[in-house]
Amino acid sequence: MIIRNNKEFKELEIILSDFKCNKNCPYCTAKITTWNKVEDDIYTLSMYVEQLKKQKVKFKYVTIGGNGEPTLHSYNKLKEIVDLFDDYDIPVKRVLTSGNVFRKEEAKKYELFVSHNWYFEVTTTSISKEKDMKTLGYDNYYFDTDYFKNAKVRLNYVMLKSNWNTFIDEIKTFNSKYKNIETIAIKLLNINTKTGLIDNKYSKWIVDNAIPKDRRNEIKEILDSNFEYKEAKFDTYSWILDENHELYFSYKKEKYGLYDLVYYGNKFIDYNLEEIKLPYLLPKVYFASKFIKTYKNNILSFENDFRTKLISENNKLENYNYNSFINDKYQYIGPFYNEKASNGNLTNTECEKVVNCENNLIDRCDVFMAYLDEEKSPGTITELVYASLINKKIIVFYKPDINNKYSINTDAWYPIVFSKEQVGSKNIKIIPVKDSSEIISYLQK
Repeated sequence: MIIRNNKEFKELEIILSDFKCNKNCPYCTAKITTWNKVEDDIYTLSMYVEQLKKQKVKFKYVTIGGNGEPTLHSYNKLKEIVDLFDDYDIPVKRVLTSGNVFRKEEAKKYELFVSHNWYFEVTTTSISKEKDMKTLGYDNYYFDTDYFKNAKVRLNYVMLKSNWNTFIDEIKTFNSKYKNIETIAIKLLNINTKTGLIDNKYSKWIVDNAIPKDRRNEIKEILDSNFEYKEAKFDTYSWILDENHELYFSYKKEKYGLYDLVYYGNKFIDYNLEEIKLPYLLPKVYFASKFIKTYKNNILSFENDFRTKLISENNKLENYNYNSFINDKYQYIGPFYNEKASNGNLTNTECEKVVNCENNLIDRCDVFMAYLDEEKSPGTITELVYASLINKKIIVFYKPDINNKYSINTDAWYPIVFSKEQVGSKNIKIIPVKDSSEIISYLQK
């Protein structure tokens, strides 16, 4: 595991797991590295993104990418991700695409990104339609579509031996022909980001056809002589094409992905699939207890539920959300009165969906807490037992019964002891309290 304490990154890249793609690029990174297929956990991503905002972590870009073409994923999944960043001050938000999103049948997804002011990032090897389609193995030449021409675009230009003598002219032609291309980025191909070996046909193609990284300085000198130099940051140089357009060159002298943060499956990783831990992120807490409901003028309220005082906002306990925090020490992730089912709808009446949702939240928590007062909740007891069976760190608050003579003087002693036996005494705290106000005081400390 890698520990990263920095709060400024070049890029947050969300890599979706599916390998489906409508292109057949001969240098496909996904086919070279063949990452393990995982389930895309957007639920956990939403929690992490809210913490990144709260901790004021800065990114120059956020990118939705994939092992395959990201816009082949469902509209609902893409919308969930896009919505997360509406209030996150990241200068450039973009989605990598093979060009699939510019098809008429993908108009709804296209409008999703356009309406949220996202860029589309596309890749080319030539200004020639025929050469590019042949090299990259696709049949929809999207550059001439209205969808493309009306979009904000970043263009990656791949440096190959076949375009070495023409790349400056082609960059200038792209810039003059397509005014919607705001950024052109010179791209050097990685032989193999996982092992560095030439052990597959895609890496071999790169060796045979691409401009190698050891010519990076030569490329920079050519760019310096043709364009106005601007700056260098994050191992990337930039030049001014004109007053509205820029040219970038990722120098790739530093370790690949050194300044990036990658989200894959349900965790942050680097491009070698090693997990990255951000120590400033807060523990995620699931706090089980019965809901204390009141009604004012027929309007449901949870103002008397102690968890409302913990998360400081009355309405946040009612509907699932990912932006509730306890004293800026914990992220409260559940339960909520209305849970979010897998179809995206909020519910408290569909029993199976509520159970599945809350079990999933317990799976994701770092610390499980429970409060057992004189009115024992079957749900709370069941959740406590489930948390112990999956070996969570546990804190149990309980209200003692003066008439109970057991060493743990509550009728709920059995599930408490059972949980202790499951996780071990070091991983559970059992704390008697006179009422919920003591819980609030305890967590404030």
